[in-house]
Amino acid sequence: MSATMLDRLADRAMKECIPLSALFELTGRCNLDCCHCYLDIAHPPWEMTTEQAIGVVDQLVDAGTFFLTLTGGELFLRKDALVVAAHARRRGLALRLFTNATRITEELAQEIARIKPLAVEVSVYASSSAVHNAVTKRPKAFRRTLRGIVLLKRAGVNVGIKSPLLAPVIGEMDRLFELADRLGTPMVFDPYVTPRHDGGLQPINYRAQVADMAVALAHPRLRGSAKLPAPPRPDDIPCAVARRTVRISPTGDVFPCSTYPRSIGNVLKQPFSGIWAGGPVLDRLRNLRIKDLHGDCAGCSQGGYCGRCTAVALIEHGDELGPARESCRLAEAKERALELPIVASPRRESGKEAHG
Repeated sequence: MSATMLDRLADRAMKECIPLSALFELTGRCNLDCCHCYLDIAHPPWEMTTEQAIGVVDQLVDAGTFFLTLTGGELFLRKDALVVAAHARRRGLALRLFTNATRITEELAQEIARIKPLAVEVSVYASSSAVHNAVTKRPKAFRRTLRGIVLLKRAGVNVGIKSPLLAPVIGEMDRLFELADRLGTPMVFDPYVTPRHDGGLQPINYRAQVADMAVALAHPRLRGSAKLPAPPRPDDIPCAVARRTVRISPTGDVFPCSTYPRSIGNVLKQPFSGIWAGGPVLDRLRNLRIKDLHGDCAGCSQGGYCGRCTAVALIEHGDELGPARESCRLAEAKERALELPIVASPRRESGKEAHG
């Protein structure tokens, strides 16, 4: 599908409130304990059955979902994860799997390859065991994750590496790009570090400083497509919440985006179509426009850089119409990044391998 077709599909989904993209958390359990995680893995929720999960996939397809991401916790702590994944592929969904890859075996990699997901995405926080393991709080995580990536690549799976721009990650960018190049995978950085779904603010302690973020965003391999943004118009929609994106928890609770903390219903108690049709929360969110924002958001000169998150504004500040201060920080970093000179990445000695 071409980029133009995808853009048209996304625009239609925004206008008609079609849940084009769904994030389905099959489990809240995880074998890592990442410092920035938005889940409370110490108290994982109960999980729906295989049959119930397959039923959710069917309901999403009927509602117009095209992109499905299966995730956790750690997805492969569920023995039936690939049963659900295979059903999603049979229903024609473009499928992504999120995993830390520590549980990938040669056999599992081959099974994943047979399903042919669009991609398997793996979080890597550094090119060395010291930093990566400090983030994950597990002593052998780095070695096991790299092994999993290699096994997936050997099996012919399309693998992508990703990392949030945590404070410990900022200094690892060049080495992470080199690691990704050696592994033959793309490397993507996400500047957002969000609070936990339950409102816990532990992850924000690992956010990078604005000046460091600006330098990171000015990296030549991130900056190539950077453009001066147009300011938003008063009648523009602030974000995709409640429109083209949805999250479903292991217990069947439905949320109007991947971060929004308040459930709008449960698919084990009511059909998804009825939940998504509307209600007090959905109707309010769908009616939001830029002109409805208040406080520092009203007429903000950095609005074009913002990428404001309604959910983060609600979780961190208790006001979904007010500023999301993390968006403010990111807007400042983006603006500074465009002002910085482009400096070539330092060349590193060849032959150095990541260690674990």
